Amino acid sequence: MNTIAIANQKGGVGKTTITINLGAALAEMGLRTLLVDLDPQGHLTEGLGLTEPEGDETLAALLLGRTSVSVKTLLVSHECGVDVIPASINLFLTERDLVHLRGREYRLMRVFEPLEDQYDYTLIDCPPTLGQLTDNALVAARKALVPIQPEDTSLRALEMLLDQIYSIREGLGLTVDIIGLVVNQADDTLVTRRTLETLAKAVPVPILASIRRRVRLKEAWAAGKPVTQTEPAGDAAEAFRTLAQALTTKRQQEVTA
Repeated sequence: MNTIAIANQKGGVGKTTITINLGAALAEMGLRTLLVDLDPQGHLTEGLGLTEPEGDETLAALLLGRTSVSVKTLLVSHECGVDVIPASINLFLTERDLVHLRGREYRLMRVFEPLEDQYDYTLIDCPPTLGQLTDNALVAARKALVPIQPEDTSLRALEMLLDQIYSIREGLGLTVDIIGLVVNQADDTLVTRRTLETLAKAVPVPILASIRRRVRLKEAWAAGKPVTQTEPAGDAAEAFRTLAQALTTKRQQEVTA
């Protein structure tokens, strides 16, 4: 299972939109794909028109060891071809409670173990923080895909994420690779061009795709579907297919290296 954390502690950069639509594009290619909503705000769950689970059968309960149910009981299938582990309101308290547990950074990795042979790709929609939940996602995935917006604050946000990844390497002895950036809400302005030039010089991370600002993405969100379903022939859907192809090509190169 190739697990990727979609991470950036800066809010509003499009993590959830990219997770949903990239996941749908991977599923469209015939790849078994799981989306995990690790954000207590539950935007991915909402954006796919799903309801939050209640009681003990939640990801939060599994992370804290407060339920004996299998992670497989949390899986929900979406009509676009992906499976989803939805968020629940009690994830808000999980961040605080994880601090007091032994092996807290490995909790999500252990939750995923029964799914190892069930999926080709797992995409984790991370919260807009660098706390315990994001650490769990980075440790479970060992790979991060970073959405950014073409603005001056992007470089600082990326530097903070790199610092967090460095602290995981120093503290836990684990390597987490940033496999690429995805520029969200890209346009042809001078600000965009300058930002991308600055990023290219400052950070040795490839830009895998640029997603242009499109109202169709908001409409797809409102419909609880990815844009590959609501407007399959549009340029937004094609951009996510291009991103999916870039990821699978990169994966094939890693396997054969």
